[in-house]
Amino acid sequence: MSINYIPNDPMAGASAPPTRRKSPRANRPSSRATFQFFDAEPEGLASPGTPQFLFWQAREAALTTLTAWETANGSSFLRWQGNRKTIPFVQNAVVQLGAPPTPNAFYDRASFQFFESTAGNKTTFSGESTDVVAQEVGHGLLDAIRPQLIQAPLLEVGAFHEAFGDCVALITAFLDSKSRTAVRASIGSRNFLETTAEDLSDAIRRLQANHNAAEPRHAKNNLQWVLPTTLPANGGPGVLINEEHSFARIFSGSFYDLILKLAGSSPSVSAIRTATIKATRLLVAGAAAAPIGARFFQAIGRAMVMADDSTNNGANRESIKAAFAGHGVLLGTSAMMSPVVALAGAQPVVTAKRAGLSSSARRDLVERMGAGRGARLAVHPLDIGEERVAHATVTRDVSVGALHPSLKGVVVPVTNSVLIGASGGRAAVLGSVPNVDTTTDEVLSFVESLVKNKRIETKPPKHVPKRHRVEAMTPYTHEIIRIGRRRELRRRAFACGCCFGN
Repeated sequence: MSINYIPNDPMAGASAPPTRRKSPRANRPSSRATFQFFDAEPEGLASPGTPQFLFWQAREAALTTLTAWETANGSSFLRWQGNRKTIPFVQNAVVQLGAPPTPNAFYDRASFQFFESTAGNKTTFSGESTDVVAQEVGHGLLDAIRPQLIQAPLLEVGAFHEAFGDCVALITAFLDSKSRTAVRASIGSRNFLETTAEDLSDAIRRLQANHNAAEPRHAKNNLQWVLPTTLPANGGPGVLINEEHSFARIFSGSFYDLILKLAGSSPSVSAIRTATIKATRLLVAGAAAAPIGARFFQAIGRAMVMADDSTNNGANRESIKAAFAGHGVLLGTSAMMSPVVALAGAQPVVTAKRAGLSSSARRDLVERMGAGRGARLAVHPLDIGEERVAHATVTRDVSVGALHPSLKGVVVPVTNSVLIGASGGRAAVLGSVPNVDTTTDEVLSFVESLVKNKRIETKPPKHVPKRHRVEAMTPYTHEIIRIGRRRELRRRAFACGCCFGN
């Protein structure tokens, strides 16, 4: 039996492929990661806005995203973060009682959840958009590749997570043959494929016309990187602000431009497909290897260049650099592996499975990274390009109590990472040592943006209903948890949508 399926977004426009009639995808093989779906409806040619359509549309979009990802990445996707084979997928979740009608979708490690909201005479279902479903699944894919990123309280790290989701939506669309054919003639300008989640943005516009997300995100853009701390926390539709979704467009713009450069001028449909796959594999390599820090976009780009040097003999080096430079992100990859600071102690011992630093080198590194007693340091081996180095991460606390009365006594753990190699037989930091003041400033700026955009749940709800053993989400991405006497700010979800307050 057939179903109706929207391959892009309900409001993608006349140039996008129309709703298609197709057979639903089969369940994924038991050897691969998959979803746990709920509230199954009978197959059939249902209309948008009905439970039957929503179930099959969301299911098809989720399975299509994983298939596209496996095609682009060249390998089967086997496990979600936490070594799980399945993860709950709720196409129309309940919300906290009394919560405002916020158009939204979530990934919170425990589940993928999608919501409905009504404004005027229109009800929007976020799960009806393949864009939105692919974006949220993208968060889950990145979390499986690099789980350390989810709690990093730095704007560029969170923005990369959002951009990665947007990139997965692009990949899913580009690997749909009809979408690729439809966009070929307009690929170098604004088009339905590079525009993300039009329907969700329309829902936000109906509720709050001046909200930053009231305009869809565009991967085809001319946005230029600036220090996030120089940007306002709020702004009108489409304005670049100090907020993860907004700032993410700089990276997704670089990724889109990379696909264009790899595809060449006046590309064929097959050339676009090949370019998408090549760009995806470089993206994955960069996401897996880049040191965590305030300038994470640059670190990702540099790691992508080094991956290309290793796997493609540098054939795409200039395209990668030009794509990032077009958005103000200068890579300078040769500096990434150059020794800059000698540490006390002998050079690290690094094998394929472990990396070790001498006690004197460990003490020296912790001190240089501004972490005092009680700081956590971990060292692991990392293959970056053709070189194997030690990847050291140092975690320290930043107090955020001065930002808002509700944050009194609250700390944020911040992790910085560096590459450790050798110089003259001694351990040496490669590339750069994170500046303590810069990192602290960026953490405070990021948390201040969360406060101003009402992303922190400061008053836990008295009653949150549960559905299908999945806790219903509120619109907040962060929460304050208590561990003994310690109050810590932590991320609980990535949300594709908006929050109108608490």
